[in-house]
Amino acid sequence: MPRTDEAEAFFYAVYSAIQEIPYGQVTSYAHIARLVGTRESPYSSILAHSNMASAQRPRQVGVCLKHLSSDTSQNFNNGNVPWQRVINSKGIISPR
Repeated sequence: MPRTDEAEAFFYAVYSAIQEIPYGQVTSYAHIARLVGTRESPYSSILAHSNMASAQRPRQVGVCLKHLSSDTSQNFNNGNVPWQRVINSKGIISPR
């Protein structure tokens, strides 16, 4: 099923934010959700007309990572989005 424009914008914002996590550092699903959902975020303009813009949605961030493609021909894939740098509230990588 194709994604809506709103969902596509959210996936783009999440993947872009995760690509900004420096090597050797980690962050949480909640932190990524706050980043893409705040007006100060460089990704907020992408989500400006979206209901997701004001929400903090750690679970949706997890859904984005669950659907991260392994196909390297895709713009965002598990080779260029460092999914392993995103941890849950327990401090571990969530199972896929």
